[in-house]
Amino acid sequence: MEYLKIISKTFEEHNIYKIPELKYEKFTKSLNYPSSEGITFETNNFAGEIFYYSNGEMEYLEIEFLIFKSEKSEFKIIEKIKKSELNKIISEFLTERLTKLKNVA
Repeated sequence: MEYLKIISKTFEEHNIYKIPELKYEKFTKSLNYPSSEGITFETNNFAGEIFYYSNGEMEYLEIEFLIFKSEKSEFKIIEKIKKSELNKIISEFLTERLTKLKNVA
């Protein structure tokens, strides 16, 4: 749950969170998904997700962003990431994708 807190706080402090029609949902680890926690987000122009996966065999961050108009999907996977790096990586990824979204519009 600690990674979900970092992910959601970073997302909520980013400019993307200020978009009025944004739909945003958090997902905690559960019986069906015991090794992942994260968020999904969507507007009429784009959608994405940020999830942290960890169990005894794997540990990685996955970020995905889809721009509907151009039908372009981009993702980033980073293995064994430090908690201290999460904020920077997520913020930079979102900023770059919002810039690309503005260039498509």
